[in-house]
Amino acid sequence: MLRIVFILLNKEKVTAGELAAKFEVSPRTIYRDLDALSQAGIPIYTCQGRSGGIKLVDSFVLNKSLLSQEEQNEILAVLSGLNAVQYPEAEKALTKLSAVFGKKLIDWIAVDFSDWGPAKEDTLAKIKEAIINRKLISFTYYNTYGEKTIRTVEPLQLWFKSKAWYLRAFCRIKQGQRLFKLNRIKNIRLLPEDFTRQPEKEDPPASDFDRMIPGVEITMKIHPSQAYRVYDEFEESQITLHADGSFTVRFSYPEDEWVYSFILSYGRYAEVVEPPQIRKNIKERLQKALTLYEEEIQTKEERPV
Repeated sequence: MLRIVFILLNKEKVTAGELAAKFEVSPRTIYRDLDALSQAGIPIYTCQGRSGGIKLVDSFVLNKSLLSQEEQNEILAVLSGLNAVQYPEAEKALTKLSAVFGKKLIDWIAVDFSDWGPAKEDTLAKIKEAIINRKLISFTYYNTYGEKTIRTVEPLQLWFKSKAWYLRAFCRIKQGQRLFKLNRIKNIRLLPEDFTRQPEKEDPPASDFDRMIPGVEITMKIHPSQAYRVYDEFEESQITLHADGSFTVRFSYPEDEWVYSFILSYGRYAEVVEPPQIRKNIKERLQKALTLYEEEIQTKEERPV
C-alpha cells in the first residue's frame, strides 16, 4: 500500500489495471487496498470514463510529522551527495523521498573525477565496486620513501583529506586501518573474498607515516605573482600580506622530501627565511641541480662533431 502511495505521488493518475499488473495481483485486490488507504486518511479518489483513473488530492503530502523541515532537507542533501558520486540506487531513493516530502530537488553538489584520466578512473571504479560489494582488493603501493609493497586490504571508505584522495582500508599486512593515497595505488585487482568489517570512528594513521616524522616550523617569503597558490595552499591565519603585494607564510610540516619538493616548486618566487637548516638544505639541492645541468651542457660541448 505504501508503494501505491509512492506511485500516486509521482504520477498524476494511474488505473487499477496498471497497478494490478505492476504488483501482480487482481484489480479487486487493488480496490480493496485503496479502500484501506482511504480509511487511513489518504485522500484517494477515482475518476470514471475513458480518461479516468486513480488520483491523490493535488495538495496532498504524505504525513511526515516525525521529521522536521530541517531534517527532511538534510536527508535530501545527503542523498544528493551520494548521487553526485554515482552511488547505486541513490537517485531512486532521492526521487521517492522528494515526492514524499513534497520538496523540489536541489542539485547542490557535483563531483567530477574526469581530470584523473583513464587509469585513475579505473582505480576509482574498482575501489567503489569493492567498497559497495564488500570485496577485498590488492594493489602495489609506493609510500613517501618510494618503498614498494603489495597490499591486500578491506576497502572501507573513499576519503578526501588534506587536499588529496585516500582509500581508507583495513590492511591485512599491518593488521590495522590505514590511509592509502590514491595517486600511489597501482595495479589494483578485485578479489573474490568478502569481508564484513566497518570503519572505526577515529581517524586511522596514514600508512605513509608509520614512521613518525617530527614537524618543523617554516617561514617563507613569496612573490606577489604567486597569490593564487598562497590562498590555495595556506590557511588565512598562516598568511601575512605586505604592502607591496608579497606574502610571508608560516606553517608546520614534517621535514621530508615532500616538503622540499613543495618549497622548490615555487622556483625563484619564494625564499625560506627560517629555519636555517631548511635554507641550507634548499641551497644544497639547488646547487646539485645546477651542477647536473652544467655537466650535461659540458658533455655535449665536448662531443666530437
